[in-house]
Order: sequence, then C-alpha cells, then structure tokens
Amino acid sequence: MKYGNFNNNGLEYKITNPQPPRDWFNMLWNPQYLASVGQNLNGFSLYQNEAGVLTNLFGKQDDRSAPRNIYVRDNETKEVWSVAPKPTRVKLDAYSCTHGLGYTTLESKKNGIKTTFQLFVPRKEAGEIWSVTVTNESGRKRDISVFSVAKVILDGVSLTYGYNSAVDGYHDKGKQRLFFRNRSVSVMTEKYRAFTYTDVPYDHFDISKEVFLGHNLSFQMPECIANGQLNDSDASTEYMVSALQHNLSLEAGAEQRINFVMGIVFDEEEADEFTALYANSSLIDEELEAIKKQNIARLGLTEINTPDADFNNVFNVWMKHQLYLMADWARFYFKGYRDTLQDAAGVAVINPDRALPMLEKALENQKNNGFCPRAFRVSSMEVAAADKHYSDSPSWISHATYSILRETGDLSLLDRIVAYADSGEDTIWDHNLKALDFLWNDRGERGLALIRHGDWNDLMDRVGAEGKGEGVWMSIALAKALKVVEEIAGWKGDTKIENQCAERYEEIKKNILAHGWDEDHFIYAFTDAGNKVGDNASEEGQVFINPQSWAVLAGIIDAKKYEEIMKKIEPMVDTPVGPVHNWPPFTKYNKDIGSITGIPQGNFTNGNVYCHAASFKIAADYAAGRNDKAFETFKNILPSEEKSEPYAQPNSYVGPSALRKERNVSDDPWRTGTVAWNMLNCFDNLLGFKREFKGVTINPQIPSHWNNLSYKRFFRGTLFKMNISRGTTQKVVVDGVTQESSFIEVPKNGLTKKEVTIDFQIGKNN
Repeated sequence: MKYGNFNNNGLEYKITNPQPPRDWFNMLWNPQYLASVGQNLNGFSLYQNEAGVLTNLFGKQDDRSAPRNIYVRDNETKEVWSVAPKPTRVKLDAYSCTHGLGYTTLESKKNGIKTTFQLFVPRKEAGEIWSVTVTNESGRKRDISVFSVAKVILDGVSLTYGYNSAVDGYHDKGKQRLFFRNRSVSVMTEKYRAFTYTDVPYDHFDISKEVFLGHNLSFQMPECIANGQLNDSDASTEYMVSALQHNLSLEAGAEQRINFVMGIVFDEEEADEFTALYANSSLIDEELEAIKKQNIARLGLTEINTPDADFNNVFNVWMKHQLYLMADWARFYFKGYRDTLQDAAGVAVINPDRALPMLEKALENQKNNGFCPRAFRVSSMEVAAADKHYSDSPSWISHATYSILRETGDLSLLDRIVAYADSGEDTIWDHNLKALDFLWNDRGERGLALIRHGDWNDLMDRVGAEGKGEGVWMSIALAKALKVVEEIAGWKGDTKIENQCAERYEEIKKNILAHGWDEDHFIYAFTDAGNKVGDNASEEGQVFINPQSWAVLAGIIDAKKYEEIMKKIEPMVDTPVGPVHNWPPFTKYNKDIGSITGIPQGNFTNGNVYCHAASFKIAADYAAGRNDKAFETFKNILPSEEKSEPYAQPNSYVGPSALRKERNVSDDPWRTGTVAWNMLNCFDNLLGFKREFKGVTINPQIPSHWNNLSYKRFFRGTLFKMNISRGTTQKVVVDGVTQESSFIEVPKNGLTKKEVTIDFQIGKNN
C-alpha cells in the first residue's frame, strides 16, 4: 500500500506516509467523551451527557483541524520541529502513526532525537491522556525543550453575552495543572470547566492564545517556541490554549517520559479526583492495557477467513469496533431514532446483550400514541430538528426487534416493560404494535404513508410539510414493517395481529403498485401539491434507488421484476464506489421538494454515493439472487486507501456530478448507518448464516470467483465453525454427519455442544 498497512493481525493500521489524500482519523471514546485524532494529531473532542448537554474541549463540531501539537526544540541549534509533520512542516527523518483499537501512537525522529506520542481516552472519565517519550539516540548529551499545545474551546451551547465574555484560565504550579473555565450563566450547573495536568513539573506555560501565538498568529511556529520560552500567561475573556514547556537535559541513550491528563470537569475537586486516577506512568499504562483487552474482547469469537484479506481485516476487527462506536455515540451530537434502531439490528449479530438496551432506549423516547421523534439525546446546539415529524422513525422499531429475536430466539424479550416518553408504559411487543398503528393511521388520500417533514432522507423536508405529501419509499418501508411484525406474531401465536398485518400488507402493496409505479421503476413520493418526485417526467431526480431496492426487500415485487428495473437504473447510478442515491442530481432549488434540491450536486444524498442507501441495494441484490452484483457493490463501498481511511466505513463518497476536482472519495468517515447493514449483509447474506427464530439456515451467497472460505460464528452459546466450498451438488455435513436439510435447529438456550463444525458444499446451480 502507498500510505500504510494493517499489522498485528489487523488490530492496528500503521500510516507510514505522512501525506495520505487527506487526514486519516481514529476515533477514541467512552460513553461520555469522544475524541478524533488524525495522523497529525489534529481533531475535535467533546463531552456529552445523557440529557444532551455538550461541551467541546478541542475544536467545535467536526472541526478536524483542531490542533494537538508537540513541538521539540534543540536549544543548542535553536531548531524547532513538531512530532507530527504538521504544524511546523519541518521534514522529519522518520515518521509513523499507528491507529489501534482505543489508542493512537505516533513516532518520529529528527536529528538523533526520537519522540513517541501516545493518546487514549480512559474507560470512564471525560478526557484524554497523552504520553510523550523523548529518547536521545544521537550519542551525545542534548539540551531539549518539549512543548505540549492544544487549543481549548469549552463551547457547545448558546452563551449569554457571547463566548469571550465568559471564559478564563489560570495555572496552579503546586498541582502541576492548568485550569480553564467557562463561567457563563448558561452553563454554571454543567460540566464546563477543564484542566491539563502533567506528572513532570513544567518550566513554563501559556493559557492566553494571543500571547502564545505572538505576532505571527500561527501554530506553525509560535514566536515563543522559536525563542525557546513560553510567556507564563493566564487568560481572561479571551481565546485559550493549553501550553506547557518542559526543559530536558538528556545524556546519550537517555529517555524522559512526560504524561498529560486533560479532562472536562464540573469543578476543581473533580479535577483532583480525575488526576489521582492517572497520576503516574504506572496507573496510565494499567488503564491503557485494560482498554486494549476490553476492545479485543468485544470483537468476540465471530471471525471470517475469505479469499479477500482486506475484507477479512475490516470485518474481523474494524467494522465491529466501528459498530460499537455507533452503539455508544450514534451520530456524535445526537442519537438519531432510525440510527439507533438500525445500529441495534447490526449490533445484535455480535452482541445481542448490547443491542437490547439500545432498542429499549429508543422505545423510551416513543410517545404513547406511537409517534417517534427524529432524535434524542439532542445537544444544545442546532441539530436535525428533532421535534419535527420525520415519518420513518416508527418503522425501524420492528427492524431492531426482529434482528434481536432472530439472534436470541427468546420471545420473552417482547414482554419486557418499557415506559413511554410522555405517559404510561407497555411491553416491547405493544411498543411495536403502537408504532405500526401510528404509521397505518398516518396515510393520505392515495392510501400511502404521509411523508411529513421527511423520511429516511431528511432532506426531503418540503415534500409533505403541509401534511398532504405521500411517500412511496415510506409506504414500502411500512409494508416491510408489516411483514416483519406478521412473522413475529406467527412466532408468538398471535393470530389476530398476524392476520391484521397480512391484510394491511396486501392493501398497502396494492396502493404502492397502483400509485407508485411509473412505467419502469417506482417513484419516490407525491408532494403536497400532488406532483410526483422521481418519475420519468422529472428533469432532475428522475430515479431514486431506495424505492427500487426496498420493493424487493418488502416483497412488493419479485426478483425478475427487480432485475428488469435494474436494467434501467444501474447504468444511470453505478460508479466505481457504488450507486449514487438519485440521478440526475438536482441543480436548481425546488421549494416543493426541499433541501435536497439546494445541496450542491454530488454531495449528501443529492447525486452522491450515500453508502447507507447503497447497503440497502446490496441487501436487495442478495434477496434477488444477484450474488456477484451484490458483492461488487459491497466491495465498492468498503473503505480503501484510494477513497478514505482503509479501516473505517465512510458515510458517503463524492458523486460524479460534484463541482470539485476530487470525486469518488469520502470526507465523512466513521459516522454512518452503513456499518450495521454491512454486518447484516456480510453474515446473513454473503456468508449465508441466515438466522431464524428456531435456528439457522445455511445458504451462502458468495461471489462466483470465490471457491473456498471459512468462518466462525458464535450463535446462542455455540461456536459454529463453517467451511464453505464449491462442488457439483449441495451437501451439508454437521460434525461428520450428512444431513438433508440446510436448517439447523438451535434452541434459545443453545445446543449442548459448545462447538459445531459444518462443512457446506455449494451445488453448481447455487
């Protein structure tokens, strides 16, 4: 690879070229603190509590340029460099950055001085820990100064009288600490204070950003660092930095380690408690080791061994790790309703015990009438209009419930009691039924689901804002939910609900076919004015992929009809990085459709490759038996160094119509609903471990160029060791015994055997 490689059995990605196409980030987190860090140590960090109150420590929302800098100064030659290539841009003699599960390590050398920087987020506290080790490899005594610098924000809410009126910072030499405060009345009762502690007494410091930067006003080479001494400045009603200077005298071969603890706290007492936990290298190393063990343990026993090594690395390690990030942080600044439920469906494959509370948390935010919000744990910053009516939210409850039940086989989960957001409580089953009833009763004159302020596509925000517009995709999603609940009702023996769902399904299917079909594909919606969105008469936005893919997933059409639709659609939408969401893109604002028409073409669902939508199409292609096409798209959307971080699934790729030089690349890593669908598509479809209520059916849908593969799948307490090969006829051999059926019954309490080996031979016609 040009920029780096996986190592340590895929547990790490080592960047060896400091200039990949853009900064490649790692995400480090615990349930209350999130930090992004790139190969130049840049990236934002924040704290958020369950009420949604958000505090930025470094950088504001998605500010990936926010600096974390370590400068090194040779006090004999007065030469200054940074441990990462940026910000000084001084050429280093050696450099590497290793992103691991829960930590990032950067190592560089310059003029006989090796510097290692390690960053991680502890398991519980709202902060991050830096360790800087300086080693003298020059063979002679060296006089070195190390400067640690970060820009402190302490922002995140609307502040009375503005930001600068409220912040200050001061040093405490006795506690080896800098302390920062936001004293706005808006945040007096929130965690809006921060600190930096170092375990080695510092020589000088700066808190005033203006004083620190000097006349150049640049982090590339602050005057005080060039001159060899910080200014010992506190700060008041001005922008702040956390800057510390350590002067080191190193004999030949000697090394010095300096640790920094940085955190968001309520007051100085909490800072004292935080500091005591990580007061020295031994305590810090102990915590880091615990983090590594925790993250490896969370990968579980499920793993794959396919002919594609990169595919294996992504799914054995990083896709699982990313899915846990989605479980804990959803979309970072809020927890989207649809996002949480889809994430739960994917998490169920690797950890159903984690998926269940995700479902229950979503249900706690459902209202007694069945309505579900767009988001919860909403930050105090402007996000996603959580109070508006996005029509799709209730439809995802059954999606998550279904996945958890198929993983566990435990119907008693449906009897668990969960409170509503406004009043009363119900079983999980009744929450499902109320969601369906709400959707069913929220339909328009064509008998299709009303789209309201949007559906899965938030940017369709004017289509039904007046309460008349109807969604074809939304109606198909309702049909899919009805099919799922009908099946669950059958497992329960609830014939009344089973029959009701079947009747409603046939009615909505009839309405979809009557009103949603346009010659050779399904349209997207009808506006409040009754105009079609996504029909052949449309100059822009003529086709959308979601109604087509979901039509086969919901059983509205069969595989043959889907194939016919794809003959028209795929030549229009396919790109080297997956299908675009819609085509042609919108270039003119349409007030009847909304924000999607105002987004620059080739970006954010307007003619770009939105990987979440592409993952729906992958599932549809598998459902239609198009195994090679499904895998082609699967590989196209997965990360690679030409497109993005090779270890993190992007949210989207820039589309072919974008007005920019670089296309088919991603600017939006890590945060995506795609990863949950990737897990479902990989294990349920590609590998063919098709979970059912009473067990599992083995039905691999591997691409034609794969002849052999193996994988391990932990399911209901038993580790299934699967060996897949091609042959002339289908064969199923379980622990050496041939059986006729590819279905294996697995009770909810598991098999008596803790390991089962299955040899599955794919016949010629499969």
